[in-house]
Amino acid sequence: MLEEQYIMKREEKEKSNAKSNYSLVLEKIISKRIAAGKTQVNIANHLNLSEGGYFKVEKGKTKLDLERLLEILEFLKISPEEFFKGIM
Repeated sequence: MLEEQYIMKREEKEKSNAKSNYSLVLEKIISKRIAAGKTQVNIANHLNLSEGGYFKVEKGKTKLDLERLLEILEFLKISPEEFFKGIM
């Protein structure tokens, strides 16, 4: 019983860390986009999304998959290595 509780608590903590890191990724995308002088419309067009569709990505309402993240980083001319410094 104690082992099950330990496992459940560990899994909850891992989910919490993942959610926290995901929020950091979204925040960093926004800050890098602004620093590059790009708008949500610019990135939405590049990704073939509506402005509202991209807004939902930045706000975490629509999950960001790896392919889309890499497309955003390419558009912003940022390497994945550079982007993830300080996040993980």
